[in-house]
Amino acid sequence: LENYKLDQSIVSVKYEKDNAANGALVTIANLDQMAMPVLLSYETKSGKTGTLKLPVEIWNNTATWKVKLPTMEELKKVEIDADKIFPDMNFENNVWKAN
Repeated sequence: LENYKLDQSIVSVKYEKDNAANGALVTIANLDQMAMPVLLSYETKSGKTGTLKLPVEIWNNTATWKVKLPTMEELKKVEIDADKIFPDMNFENNVWKAN
C-alpha cells in the first residue's frame, strides 16, 4: 500500500512575449508523489471562462509542466481543480489571481 499525497500548484502565469494578445503560459507543478490529471480553469478580465483537462501522463518524467491557455486577453484568475474534486493537500497554491 502506498501513502502518496497530492499537491499540485500554479508556479507562474506569464503572457507570451509579455503581451496578453499572444496567449498566456501557465507553469504548473506536481509537488508530491501522487500523479493525477489536472483540471485548469481560467477567467479573463472580461469575464470569459474556460477549463482545460490535462491527462495524468503529463507527469511522466517531470514535476513541472507548461501549458498555453487559448485566450488572447488579460487573465483575472487561473485555478487548478476549482471544484476540489481531487484530494489535494494544499488548495491555497492552486490559485493565481491578477494584481
